[in-house]
Order: sequence, then C-alpha cells, then structure tokens
Amino acid sequence: MMSATVESSSHQPLTLQQDSERLLKELVDVSSPTTEPTSVNHVQTILSRELQELGFEIELQANPDPACRSGDLLVATLPGESSSHITFVSHSDTVLDIETTGRFTKTADGQRATGSGVIDNKGGLVVAIMGVKLYLGSLGARRPPLSLRFVISPNEEAGSLGFQDEFRRLSQDSVMVLGFEPALENGSIVESRRGNRWYQVHVKGQEAHAGRCRGEQINAAHDLAIKIAKLHKLNRPSKGVAVNVAQFEGGRDRFNVVCGFMSAKIDARFPSFKAREALHQKIEKTLLKAAVRSPITGLTSQTSYTIEDDCPPFSSTRESRRLLKLYLREVSEVEGRSVRAERAGGAGDVNYMSREGVVVFDGLGPIGGKMHTPDEFIQLSSLSSRATALFRFLRQSPKHLRLSSRH
Repeated sequence: MMSATVESSSHQPLTLQQDSERLLKELVDVSSPTTEPTSVNHVQTILSRELQELGFEIELQANPDPACRSGDLLVATLPGESSSHITFVSHSDTVLDIETTGRFTKTADGQRATGSGVIDNKGGLVVAIMGVKLYLGSLGARRPPLSLRFVISPNEEAGSLGFQDEFRRLSQDSVMVLGFEPALENGSIVESRRGNRWYQVHVKGQEAHAGRCRGEQINAAHDLAIKIAKLHKLNRPSKGVAVNVAQFEGGRDRFNVVCGFMSAKIDARFPSFKAREALHQKIEKTLLKAAVRSPITGLTSQTSYTIEDDCPPFSSTRESRRLLKLYLREVSEVEGRSVRAERAGGAGDVNYMSREGVVVFDGLGPIGGKMHTPDEFIQLSSLSSRATALFRFLRQSPKHLRLSSRH
C-alpha cells in the first residue's frame, strides 16, 4: 500500500489512514438521520469544505418537491480536459441518530470503529474523497482527462425522493458512475443491482346486494384475485425477475355487499432494461384485461394503474466488465487477496443514473457490517485500501478511462 501523506493543521504529516480516520470521525460525530435536514446539511457543509479544497465547484440544491422534507443535494464538479464526467455517488444521511449508535468509537485493537453511519455511508464518502485527493495530487497542475463530479444525496435512506430526476439529468454527460455504498461483507464490490417498478393498481367493479343481485354485479375482488394469481406466475427467480404483492384492500366492511372496488401495490424487480420492458408488457397485459363480466349488462371490471417508482437496473456489460477487471486488479493488489464483483439485492442512487451506454458499478466503499443497527461497524484499514484502489484505478491511462466515452 502506498504511503501517501498530507499536512495536518499542526503541520505534522498525516498518513492516508490517519487522514481518512480524521475525516470519518468528524462526519460520524455529526448526527445526520434523514429526518433531520439541518443536521444532514451540517455534514454537507463539511463535505463541501473538503471538496472545495480539492478545487471542486460546489452547488447545493434544495429539494424541488415541497412534499419531501430533506436536506440539500450536494453536487461538486471539477472540469477536466473532456466535458464527459466520471460521477461519484454517495449520501450523507443515516438511518439512526447518534443518540442511538453513539459517537465515533474505535475498538481497543484499533481495527474497527462504530458510530452513526460509520459504514453506511460516511465511510464511503471518505473513501471517495481520499481516493480522488490522491488522484488529483498525482496530476500536479494538469487537469484530469475526464471531468469529475460528486453527487451526494441528503435522503438516500428514504429513496432520494425529489432528486431522482436530477440524477437522471446528471447521468446524461456521465460516462462512468461509481457508487460508494459499502462493499459486501466479504469485501466484494457490486457489479449489478436489479431495478424495480412500483405499480399502484385500482380495480373498479359494480357493487350489489349479495342476496338480491341477479348478475348485474361485477366483483372487483374476484377480478383482482385472478390477476394476482396470473402475476405470481411471472416470477422467474433464476433469472432475477420477481413480482410481489405488497398490499391489497377494498370493498365495504360488510359481508353481504359484493365488492365494488379494490386497490393493490405491486413490486416488480428485474435485472436489465430488456427484462424490464418484457416484464412490463406482461404485467400490463394481465392488469388491463378484464377478468370479470356481468352476464346481465355485459359490462366488465375496469383496471387502471400508475407507476409510483421507476428505478432502473444496472447490469454487467462488456464495457463495465473490462473496467471492473481493472478495478478488481487494483483492489486485490492493494489488499493482498483476491477480491471479486458480485450481484447485490436492493437498489441505490446509482440505479437512477443508469441508462444504456453508461458504465455503472457500486459497493466501492469500505468493508463493514450490521448496517442500520446500533452495532454498525467499519473495518478501518479498508478506508485507506479502498481509497488507494480508487486512486490507482483513476490514474490508469486516458485510453482506459476513455473506453466508455465512445458511447
């Protein structure tokens, strides 16, 4: 591992590990749960200071959705020789507050630390900033071949509501998006994450008295039940395709009234853009085809839906595998062991920046575990090892970095 040093405020040289721990402690000791925007913005101010010192231009964006109470989105940009960007994605909010988790605390052997958001995602912020700091230091007065951009969400733990359109916009001039969510507990980085669509479904039937009706009724519950059974058959676990009913409700609170209305929440998961479109067509066909008809009036049930969340997948491509191979080689050499890339469940902010033609991978943060619990921890040595791997990856020749700029 390289022995990079920086100057401390007392003019004593700090090693990369010491500088990383210094910043991590400062971040962790600020309680920043998603629900406390002022506290989250305190963390954004610390990060703005660090990035300004590296020459980045800082922009803080208030949440454009008045219904979403959150801190500000931090977008920091450093122009390079090309207007195409490498975009580093992370977040400053946490699930738990400092009263629940405690302040930054190292174990007696100095190998681990605990504290609010220490691994998710304040450790990831440190890895990204320190890796870029090393990279820029190696360039001297030269500009980086590609422009660099940090996108730091204030409410990732709540789905970054209000900022998803901005993520999509920032993706348009990004050739590579690197996510700094924690590495998997075995140290693997994330080569792909499934996307998801949330369908809010409404079924309208025709109420009637269960004992007196003669066929004019249209049972919305029967319609929805038939459709749910058909949706269940769309599951393909071996192919990463899942369709799940999260909730359904409807009808009157009466035994003797035929159900006239129903609603349901459907969660659909898919591994690729192609799989998303194929699954959507099947879901739409299932939902919009009437399953119940009145033999008297000839009228049918009516179903409508809205898509409440549309999170794209990012998947492994030939281009991303080529760059992943480079990254994995650097991590493995720095840490002296074989490190792999794996698929991971769940979605993150990088998903919203995914599109055809852009390279995306995630899990480039440090190693730790027990996220979202009072026992959340980080393996401290992985701060400097992962930052060093990022630096070594970024300093690869412009030929490697521009592989994806042809898209």
